[in-house]
Amino acid sequence: MTVLILGILVGLDNLQVASAIGLLGLQPNRKWLLVAAFVFFETTMPLVGLLIGHKLNNSFESIAEWLGPGIMMALGLYILIRKWMEKEPQDLANRKGMLLLLPFFMSLDNLLAGLGLGTSGYPVISTSITVGICAGSMCILGLFIGEKLRQLVPGNLEVVSGLYLIGMAVFLVMK
Repeated sequence: MTVLILGILVGLDNLQVASAIGLLGLQPNRKWLLVAAFVFFETTMPLVGLLIGHKLNNSFESIAEWLGPGIMMALGLYILIRKWMEKEPQDLANRKGMLLLLPFFMSLDNLLAGLGLGTSGYPVISTSITVGICAGSMCILGLFIGEKLRQLVPGNLEVVSGLYLIGMAVFLVMK
């Protein structure tokens, strides 16, 4: 049960980011590739964390704490700037780099989770699979929530998406 709760908790950032990306309008084939990338990174990062070992935990902790909010803030600002420059933010959501870089950076918290789980005696393989399934499910849910909102609410949802990411980044830094 602890591992399932951990999987849900580390997947919440995926829900937030994926819902914002869903608001931008992602091509259907890209949507599933993004989900696959999230599942891959969210599953393998705990394994990598275990391999790195508990000794390096303190070195990565301060970086990972700021990296997630920093990425959210940068993505939100980028979306707003593109919208104000009258460029389509959807281009951002459909770029190749988005499919790998965003899931990679968003899964760095799982690297730390893997370090902690390895030192706590949890079975690493089943734990990483559970975390990956939870994170992937949150990504799917977020993408579809964002897409449905885009269909239901006309207008400049890109601005809402950008402001939402910036707000979440500020919230994560403040807590």
